[in-house]
Formats: sequence, structure tokens, C-alpha cells
Amino acid sequence: MYGRAEPRQQPGYACEECRKKKLRCDRQRPQCGACANAQIPCEVNDRRVPRGPKKGSIGALRSRIVALERRLSTSQLEDGLTVDGHELGLASGSPAKENVSTQFPLPDWDISQQEQQQHCPLSLTWGPPEPTPHSPILFADIPGVLPTMATSYPSPKQSPTSIGDILIPELTKADLTQLYFDRVHPVVPILHMSKTFRWIGNINSMGEPRQCLQYAIWTSATAFSSQFAGLQDAMYAKTRFMLDQLDLNGNDSLICHIEHVQAWILITFYEFARTNYRRGWLSAGRVFRLVQFLRLYDLDGPRPLGLESEDDPISLEEKRRTFWVAYCLDRFISVSEGAAMTLSEDVVFTRLPCLDGDFQRGLVPQESFLAETMASAEMRPYAPLAECVILVTICSRALSHKQIYTIETLYSNIPLDFSSRHDWLDNMLTRRLNNLQLNYPSVTVAENPMIIYSYMVAHAAVIYLCRIVEALSRNDQNQSLLWEFQERGLWAAREIVRLAKEHEHLGYFRAHTFMPLTIYLSAARLAKHLEIRKGELEGKEIDDVERLFRASIEALQKLQSVNNLANYYLQLL
Repeated sequence: MYGRAEPRQQPGYACEECRKKKLRCDRQRPQCGACANAQIPCEVNDRRVPRGPKKGSIGALRSRIVALERRLSTSQLEDGLTVDGHELGLASGSPAKENVSTQFPLPDWDISQQEQQQHCPLSLTWGPPEPTPHSPILFADIPGVLPTMATSYPSPKQSPTSIGDILIPELTKADLTQLYFDRVHPVVPILHMSKTFRWIGNINSMGEPRQCLQYAIWTSATAFSSQFAGLQDAMYAKTRFMLDQLDLNGNDSLICHIEHVQAWILITFYEFARTNYRRGWLSAGRVFRLVQFLRLYDLDGPRPLGLESEDDPISLEEKRRTFWVAYCLDRFISVSEGAAMTLSEDVVFTRLPCLDGDFQRGLVPQESFLAETMASAEMRPYAPLAECVILVTICSRALSHKQIYTIETLYSNIPLDFSSRHDWLDNMLTRRLNNLQLNYPSVTVAENPMIIYSYMVAHAAVIYLCRIVEALSRNDQNQSLLWEFQERGLWAAREIVRLAKEHEHLGYFRAHTFMPLTIYLSAARLAKHLEIRKGELEGKEIDDVERLFRASIEALQKLQSVNNLANYYLQLL
């Protein structure tokens, strides 16, 4: 009474006819009762696909839902926005077009192409397409060292989201700000931490330039962490629009805010690392013009009586650091492209930045000028940014030295003052390397990426001097000098590869944005050394140089995931 005496249905599979008519099959064999009454064949299929979702599909759906929710939380479409195809332009008929407020009215993006793609799987990531392999010119037979093509990132016009208000939780904003000072600030040390935290939390009294700088801080922070990779495109699109809008809203007034320049500097570094070289180069040009507009190269020059600077020491130091970062950026690009510098050091009347610890504590002692430091033989510690400024100046002078030599040889057989210039650069470089080793000796445990990069820049200058001597020594009279500098160039390339390997302990997210440039110079030097000395080297020496070349290629490949400059320089090898 309380249980079944028989099972509810007979064991086995129901026949196909009963399944089709949704009848209860008695599972009799060779013919069930329903098929016997209908006098039709009784067929049974004992290979059934298991019911329910496939294994792992529920987890995949849940992951997809989480990703979609994250998308919606970071990029909400504005209510009432209409789709148009204007690049950084407001929609026609939008009331915000007539009156631009301090909150930056934002246009619509052309997302019709995405909406028109029917029956296409929704991508859960906005990253670049998979890189395609590029055949190397050198060492084509070496497996595992194939550089990849540079990937293309969406421009603001192609952004998959609207640049309306990006809903970022307050905790995420705090995380991004802290991440900026942990990872971006050591490479671009232009802001005072306490001062920045004070104004960045006061949204109501924030003007347009500081709004731009605020979003530039968050955007640059997303480039140094995989945790916030999903925010990169939306944050970059909005920050670029805000900066462009600020430029377009300007008039003929001579008023320009330092936050405007700082925001463009951060976006320029972001573009070099995360978009493409051309876009970063063009933005760098805007940085240089804004620096000239604000006369940041003349912050500490003599002033007429009554026209002294009204900036407090911290604000003045921020301006100095902003100029010197732009100065270094100008030299990085010039060394990379062999182009002329935009910011001439001949007119610089701005003191070098003070030590970072003093700056963050609010103690801003007066440092010396660049020209004084270059002429001085004093061995003392400088701020990491100041060390980088001095060394990148030597590297740029080596580049100018090579360009002057090329021009002078067109007008005379003997270049004028070549030896004196070359000896000065060589002595200065040796002195600065000794100063670095004296004040920052423990490179293997150094926690400041700017110091490691300063060492790399110094070795890159040695490689440039080697190139100059190779171009000069086309006759047998300079063979001894040529051999000396070729060996020094090989040593410098070896040191750059070693430093790149040491940097793995810090993590490549903390690497200087232009570190791929120095690694590329070392790889090119190693390849050149093999080309011109291969017939003279023993087998063990050839293997050693080839091993170093592979190590430099591997370092660039590891940097690809966090820095697009690595892609750019891999294509040049």
C-alpha cells in the first residue's frame, strides 16, 4: 500500500514511434503493444544523447554573465543618445552642443556596426586581435624567437562603448589612484601624492583641467594592471575626448594650467604602451608645444622685481618635474628615430628635480641646473628622474655628435672638433656610470625602475658612441679605436640584457615605458657584432653572442603583453 510492487516502467528504451506520438511505451520486445496494434515496425534507438546541458556549459554561461555585468557597470549608454558617425563630434540636435559645460558633454559613438552583426557570438574581451607572426630578418633558423606584428587598438571613434558617464565604484577609483602611485609614478614622477589625494577627492570644486588629469591618472593606471584591463578602452576614449574638448574650448587667452600638460603626458605614455607608436608620437608633439606655451623650461630664471613666482614650493617642483619628464620623452623619441630634438637644452633655465623622498615630505631643496651638473665632477646622489635626465642628455648629445659628424664630412675631409667632442662624451659617460654605481650599487635588488632604466640609457649611449666610431673608422688608421669601442659596445649590450633579466623580479608591469628601446638597441648591437666579427670569433664566443641575442628577443616578447613598444621594435629587428 505504501510502496510500489513493480517498477513504474519497464527497463530499456522506448521505441521511436512511441516517442514521436508521446505515448507510454510498454518496452516489449521485439514489438511493443502500441506498434503491434498499429501493425507498424517497432524501432528502438539505444544510442541517445544525454539530456541536459553539456558539461561545463553552465560555468561558461555564468562567466559570460559576470563579464557582461562588468561591462554594463563600467560603461553605461547615456539615455536619449542617438547613433551618429562623427569623430569626437556631438550628435546633431543635442542641446549640449550649443553650450559646453564643465562636465564635458559627451557625444555618441557609432556602434551600428556592432548592432548589425546578427547571429555573431558576443566577445567578452575588448583586447586586440591575436598577433600574427612576423618572420625575423636575423637568425631565422632559431626557434622560439619569432617577433610578432604590432596589434591595432581601437581609436576613440572605434570604441565599442559610449563615452558617457563611466560608472566606476568609489572603491575602484581609490584602487586606480593608489595603483597609479605604486606603478606609474615611479616612471612618470610628476605629482605630489598628498596634494593629489586631497584634490582628487573634492569633485565639486574640480575644474576642467583637473578633471582631465583625474581621468588621465585612472587611464594610465589601467595600463599597468591586468585587473582593470576591461576599463582601458572606455577610460582612454573618455580621457582623450575630454582633453580634445578642452583644447577646442580654448580661446586666445594665455592662461594654461599645468594639469592640462600633465594629463597629456600621462595619455602620451599610455598611447606608446597600449595603442600604437604613431599616435603616441603625435600626442608627444602636443606635450612639447604646451610645455613651450607655459615656458616650463624657464621656471628658475631671473625675474624682474615684483614678478616673482607665486607658486608654493610643491607646485613649483611639480612644474619642474613635468618639464623634465617631457624633456626625457623628447629625447627618447629622438634617439629612437634619429630625429632632431624639439626642446633644446640650450635655453633650459629650470633646476633639476630634488630627491623623491624630500618632495613627498614637502621639503623641496634647490637642486643645481643641468648645465652645472654636467660640468661638475661631484659624486653625490640625485633623484632617479634627475639621473635619467643627465644620462638621456648624454645619449642625445651622442646622437647630435653623430649628426654633426655626418654634416661636417659633407663640407670637409676632416670633421671639426670631432675628437674633443667624442672624448668629452666618453669621459662624461664614464663619470656618470661611476656616480650611479656609487650611489645606487645594488642593481639586483633595486626597487626603482627609473634607476634600472637609467643604467640602460647609459649603456645605450655607449652603443651610440660605438656606432659613431664605426662610421668614422673606414680606414686602417683607426682600427685600434674601432676594436676598443666594438668591445665596449658588446659589453654595453650584454649589460642591457642582464638588466632586462633582473627586471623580471620587479615584474614587467613596473618597467619603464621605453625600456623596449634600450633592449632593441642591445639586440641590434649584438646582431651587428656578429655580422662584422663573425669570421674572427671562436665558436664559443659566437654561441655566447647568439645566446645574448636570443635573451634580448625573449625579453621583448615578454614585454609584448604589457607594452606595445615591444611589438614595434621587434618588427625592426
